[in-house]
Amino acid sequence: MANDPIVLLVMGFLLTSVLGGGLAYLFQQRAWRHQYKIQRQDLHHQQALKTFEELSSLLDQRLYRMRLIFWAAKLLARQPLKPASLDAELTDYRAVLRVWNDNLNRNLALIDTYFGEAARLQLETELFAEYSAIGEELEEFVREVTTANETPVQVRPIGSRLSELSARVYQFNVFMLRSLRDEDGHAARLPADQHARRTLRFGHDGADVRSLQRVLARLGLLSSKEDGHFGRDTEAAVREFQRSHGLHDDGVVGRRTAVALETIEPPDS
Repeated sequence: MANDPIVLLVMGFLLTSVLGGGLAYLFQQRAWRHQYKIQRQDLHHQQALKTFEELSSLLDQRLYRMRLIFWAAKLLARQPLKPASLDAELTDYRAVLRVWNDNLNRNLALIDTYFGEAARLQLETELFAEYSAIGEELEEFVREVTTANETPVQVRPIGSRLSELSARVYQFNVFMLRSLRDEDGHAARLPADQHARRTLRFGHDGADVRSLQRVLARLGLLSSKEDGHFGRDTEAAVREFQRSHGLHDDGVVGRRTAVALETIEPPDS
């Protein structure tokens, strides 16, 4: 019995040591998990920021190079004999376009990962599609001014398209920056689509273009197939319709042209 206090003391010491060690281990594991979570969040933020910087820079580079080509082509359209730096601008643009195409799917995947599926869809179906459409009209304008044989060429309304695209790119950049600012990377709201009924122009694709082609064909203005692509034949048909109805024949289906098309009774088939 004399040894009971010593035994109790030893047992108490052992229990305290084991319990204390266990609690220390649990707290340490919890601290490590928290630290690991913070490190993962920091890494995610850094990678999202890098994605924003690379994509934003590429969007601006292509937009700027397209402007330079348009300005050079516009100079040739108005003054066919005046030297222009069109060849140099085209070379620089193709270099940017090569980088763009080489990273197309990669950029879409990164935006989906760090900014959400809705952001990726807007980038792909709205911004990228508009870049492509304007690029196609820009190529057509360059073809016109370089084959005009010193004859003045009508300047295409590409400048306004580039300004509209620039505003949409800016809004998308703001969305990405706000997403980076928020703790939840998907908390920021995408800019509202203000193009529910878009203005149809050269280079556009889609069901609305096919509907336009169907109306033009029924009016006897379009003989080519209804392929849903706004190309030369569709533009020529739109211009002819505009001229015959007292509208500005710019080949662009804006509000006034769209309303005129809707109010025209097509001939009986």
